Amino acid sequence: METPSHYACRVRLDGDAVFVVWSSAERDGFLRDPGGRLVVAHTPTALAGAAHALGAMLEDAGPAEYDFDRILAWCAAPTAGGVDCPAFLNAWNFLDDLAGLHAGADTPHTRLSRAAAVCYDRLFRGNNLPAVTPPGERFEPSWGENDLAAIRGVMLAGLELLAAELRGAGGPARDGKHN
Repeated sequence: METPSHYACRVRLDGDAVFVVWSSAERDGFLRDPGGRLVVAHTPTALAGAAHALGAMLEDAGPAEYDFDRILAWCAAPTAGGVDCPAFLNAWNFLDDLAGLHAGADTPHTRLSRAAAVCYDRLFRGNNLPAVTPPGERFEPSWGENDLAAIRGVMLAGLELLAAELRGAGGPARDGKHN
């Protein structure tokens, strides 16, 4: 079994910023306490201390930034031009890992994510990675109304899960209403 690497992530949601630990291993996920709650801290130093107390050492890289307020603002008025492929792909991956998609979890988010796999693939290609885009070409995904609705559904379900996880971990209070 692979030893996980642990990375700090700064998560912005509802105007609050907190830090969580993303773990990369055979199955990516998040550091949780013995009670199964997401490990959350208000500073990188506090996060490192909480991780250390659970036997996890954070990698030296600075925290990855996840601005879910930006995603939430897009969900309020989704437009094709507002789909930022790197930001949306990173958010989608974060939320899939949080929901346990690759571990077979069956939640509203994982069902919507699986159903919208074509949109996920276009976001991936929209990052213009050399492995998927021929040199000299730029892939610009096009988004129809059904695509925008699917992306919005995935993001809103994931943000509901994230808000609930943060509440359960003693993070900032939230009403959980992201419609």
